[in-house]
Amino acid sequence: MKNLKHIYIIFLFFYSTIALTSFAQSDVIKGSFVHPSIMELNEYKHEFSLVLAKLPEDAIESTSAWIYAPLFTYSAKYGLPYAFNLKGGFSSNIITYQLRTGLQWGYNFNRITFSINSDAAYWFGRLNRFGFNSEVSAWSGYSNLSLGIEFDKFTLTIQTESEYIISIKQKADDVVTNNKNSYLAGSSFAIFIEQPAWGDNYMTLGIRFNYTNLYWPAWAVFPSWDRYMYIPEVIIGFVL
Repeated sequence: MKNLKHIYIIFLFFYSTIALTSFAQSDVIKGSFVHPSIMELNEYKHEFSLVLAKLPEDAIESTSAWIYAPLFTYSAKYGLPYAFNLKGGFSSNIITYQLRTGLQWGYNFNRITFSINSDAAYWFGRLNRFGFNSEVSAWSGYSNLSLGIEFDKFTLTIQTESEYIISIKQKADDVVTNNKNSYLAGSSFAIFIEQPAWGDNYMTLGIRFNYTNLYWPAWAVFPSWDRYMYIPEVIIGFVL
């Protein structure tokens, strides 16, 4: 988005204002979602988030705004025995949809929690307007390492992740433009802060830096590109 930097400033101001006027919850771990906490057996958490990405200008210069529409995500976690969490989520930006699930295992030491995570995802999309006639379907795998730190009134999470394309088929009209299998698509580094917003409700603010040759929410503008790009994201989430 050309005006993404202005959106950054607005959300940072909005978040800071809420944080300064909020009352801290006694247990910030209970209220946080992204933080890799070890959940109690059968405990359930869920979050709704909005992802705003800054795509390369040469990729979106002549495309529709649908290509870089915000990504809406619903995520959930469920506590399992032996420090495992079951995770799942659904994401969409109208033209693309992703279903993702996986397992997370954590280890806690005082106020520091470390976790490893492995996910599998299926995503698909279709764009048949604005001069496009494209579709895609793919399977991806994700490996994730997270480090969470608990403070008195907020949590800080540092996260790194790699994405592996298991299989993908992409078409423009009736021509297959991408049919690769088994390759590393890219990696990312992210920082999240979670803090009470109002009452018992928590808010997540994160920044993620992607280094990838296939940013799946905007697959339609990368049909023949074979180079890696930096794509920053801002994530705004509300723990439900």
